[in-house]
Amino acid sequence: MKQYLYILQKEIPKVSEQDLYVPIVNTHIDSLDLVVLRVALEKHFNTEVSDSLWYEFKTLAQAIEYFHHHRPKDHGVSEVEKLQPRLMESIEIRMPQMANGALSENWLLKYLGDIHWQLISKGFNKKSSEFKDEAGNRLYATFVRVNYWISPLNEFLENQVIEFTAAMDGFGNNSFVSSITAKCDHKNINATLLTTFSVRENGNNDKIIKYVPLERTNQISQFSKTPLFLDEYRLLRKGLMDHISTPLGEFSITNETSFEWEYRINPFYYINGVGLLYFASYPIIADICFFEYYHKPQVYTTVYRDIFYFSNCNSTDKIIFQLNHLEENGSQVKSLSSLFRKSDHQMLARILTVKQMFE
Repeated sequence: MKQYLYILQKEIPKVSEQDLYVPIVNTHIDSLDLVVLRVALEKHFNTEVSDSLWYEFKTLAQAIEYFHHHRPKDHGVSEVEKLQPRLMESIEIRMPQMANGALSENWLLKYLGDIHWQLISKGFNKKSSEFKDEAGNRLYATFVRVNYWISPLNEFLENQVIEFTAAMDGFGNNSFVSSITAKCDHKNINATLLTTFSVRENGNNDKIIKYVPLERTNQISQFSKTPLFLDEYRLLRKGLMDHISTPLGEFSITNETSFEWEYRINPFYYINGVGLLYFASYPIIADICFFEYYHKPQVYTTVYRDIFYFSNCNSTDKIIFQLNHLEENGSQVKSLSSLFRKSDHQMLARILTVKQMFE
């Protein structure tokens, strides 16, 4: 058993020999860590296990023992050819794409999410509504991190054309990362989006559980190791990162709070078509709350976001906004904020933002 420990430690160095035999629920290993470890074992032993079987394993030792005894004898079996799903699309900026005399950030975020979903559907050759788990439950590609760096939105003008190019890679059959770039004359958009497949338990948005789709065969090329974009998310979620480096400077991660605001969810605007708090709603809610504190006559536009999603929220709940850090540098304002469910104070998201004053 010990000879296989290195497989797990290569992905999560803190996994010890003792962790192999302790019930997983009593270890430091969380649900996202388990996704990473499962992918590592499936890749090493060249075999996959069902969700129902995987969740029967009480310890990592049980999982390793199963893989050891059920590895395929013929390692020469060919796999489905892996490709990198791609998409190219041109969008003319018209009134639906605009807000406040600029390109709408809310529209842009929704559109980036739609591109990501299109790439997943293309890789699995399935419509978004057709993704199911083994029990027939609807699966959702839940956004866990979205990052974008954009030219000032007020520089994008009506009737200009934005040329989008997107590609996707996977990490196992659960986690997918899309890289999306766009050009509009001298203006640029660079975005990276990460999702994991999840199922909602008993129709409750507070209980979202990670699952692997029933259909395992897909044509999405695989990362050879855990992508940094996912690693950073895992570390931040565990509270193991004290700063994050970005193209627009370094953000210090802190729990200090200089301002707090309570916000009531508008279900007709912030809840998506399947009843979940829409991933594109998080930064909009954060902005509304932020400007309750930051009373300035100038108009600001977003030039950078890094959103780390941790939980969802029922439409009947309220959201608590906390401003953790604010830094002003000339025409730019850099902030770190957090969103919580009021009902149980569960953190919903961490949001890193840079806004620039309209010129």
